[in-house]
Amino acid sequence: MNLFALLLLTQAPLPPNHPPANPNAAAPSAEELVKKLDSTPGLTDRDKPFEIAASLGRLYVGQGRADQGKAFYQQALAKAEPVREFYAAQRKALGSKPVPDGAKVGCAGGPDAALDALFTTAQAKAKAKDVPAAVACARAALEGTKDVDVQWGNLLFVANDVNGALAAYTKALDTFETNAEARYARAAVLLDSKGDDVGSLKQAKADFERFLHDAPGSPHAGQAKKLLERTSEAIDKGGISKLPQVVASAPIVPAPADGKQVMPPQLSPEVMKAFNDAPRTPEMQANFVKLLDEAEDHLAHGRFDQARTNYLQVMPYQPENPRVRAGMAWTMIKLNRQPMADRVWSAAIQTPDAVIALSDVLKAKGDVEGSNALKEKLKASVPGR
Repeated sequence: MNLFALLLLTQAPLPPNHPPANPNAAAPSAEELVKKLDSTPGLTDRDKPFEIAASLGRLYVGQGRADQGKAFYQQALAKAEPVREFYAAQRKALGSKPVPDGAKVGCAGGPDAALDALFTTAQAKAKAKDVPAAVACARAALEGTKDVDVQWGNLLFVANDVNGALAAYTKALDTFETNAEARYARAAVLLDSKGDDVGSLKQAKADFERFLHDAPGSPHAGQAKKLLERTSEAIDKGGISKLPQVVASAPIVPAPADGKQVMPPQLSPEVMKAFNDAPRTPEMQANFVKLLDEAEDHLAHGRFDQARTNYLQVMPYQPENPRVRAGMAWTMIKLNRQPMADRVWSAAIQTPDAVIALSDVLKAKGDVEGSNALKEKLKASVPGR
């Protein structure tokens, strides 16, 4: 669904004699569209189909309006919940019988398929005692939830709600066990946040293995193999903190060929594209500077969780910013968040001057010990600095 169609669907009906819209008019930009949507009375509270709510969520998140985006994602997921419950019940009733192809029973899914219409058909199939067709239609109806579930989990993780993110990924996998993005995200978050819990590590290992089996050609596959090795080592030693810290050394890891910098693995390509495509308004830029100033103050005073929250709000929009990478790396090191700390540190030391600048900031704010420790770590990683 394109954004111009979305705008038309969220507006009040035109008067009967209103002239038709100019078909040759240029579609509004995402920023213009958000401004028009902001002026639509009762947009947030208005009942809307799953597809509209999900599209609004993507749009607002892409514009840096995460709170509004989360509200629309919540509405989309609420619309999908009855279908999800119906699907689970019918799937249980079907037992081990195969699920037919949705298109063959009149329920072709896809990006343009409407959840409500397919759910109505699924209910009719169930009423007619055609359980296999009911399951196929309900599954087709829920196709659109795959990326919404993952993006919702990503937003919760960025907001530092680790348990909420894990629950979101698990719910996504309960609906579609082949949702590779959800499986990779759950594994990465388990390893990052629960690395000293052997049970969680075993779950992460199983998820990485299943991910590599289901999506061997994914852009995440190379990283997943490395994380799987790290997870297995952590299980053998009884926790990630029992492993020796991986210290990057010269030569510095080169930036990828596409120019993108190393990022935490939890954000899907769709979410990152929304972040990268979003226009940067002066207000957004000023807020980023404020968030970074606050993050450095948190770091200097030992408030590492608060610093992490600030950096996570900026990092998706400014992955190339050396100041962000340096601060995030030191935050993750102080929180002992392995292996993510090692990966972000490898990116940070590509610009050693930014690490030195952070050390100077810490010293100026009274954290002399932290300043010296940061400089020592830089020297160990980048000889001559």
